[in-house]
Amino acid sequence: MDNECQFSPDRRHRYSLVHRWNPLFGDKLILWIGLNPSTADESRLDPTLTRIAAFSKRAGFDGFWMANLFALRTPYPEEMMKAPDPVGPDNDAWLLRAAERCERVVAAWGASGIYQARADAVVRLLAGHQLSCLGTTQDGHPRHPLYVAAKQDFEPWPLPQ
Repeated sequence: MDNECQFSPDRRHRYSLVHRWNPLFGDKLILWIGLNPSTADESRLDPTLTRIAAFSKRAGFDGFWMANLFALRTPYPEEMMKAPDPVGPDNDAWLLRAAERCERVVAAWGASGIYQARADAVVRLLAGHQLSCLGTTQDGHPRHPLYVAAKQDFEPWPLPQ
């Protein structure tokens, strides 16, 4: 496996991860925006990204681009929320780059996107891009792909009120 990743110099923040099924053919990508990166890197996918790969393949994409509201790498959201700079200095620039490059943008951060009003900030940052999701929580947050049935279809995600 050879994922294309962009990290901060100290590798504490991962700004993007691009995974293609066949790197030599096809360049139709889908952007997923999660809460924060876990353990995936150049050589491995974590459980969330394995699930995202399945949804992306089923939708006819050649690969996916993973970005996050917060770029701090940790499998524990509560640890991310205690960090002094969980967003990372280059995260917004990478989110914009990814959204411009990909054919679809999927919000997939779950209810914790409300932390630091980050989901609202990213929605404003990506104004002009139609967002999709895999359904919403009771409170209208885009659902995390690990907690969605494999047959779930994409649907438009409305802007938060």
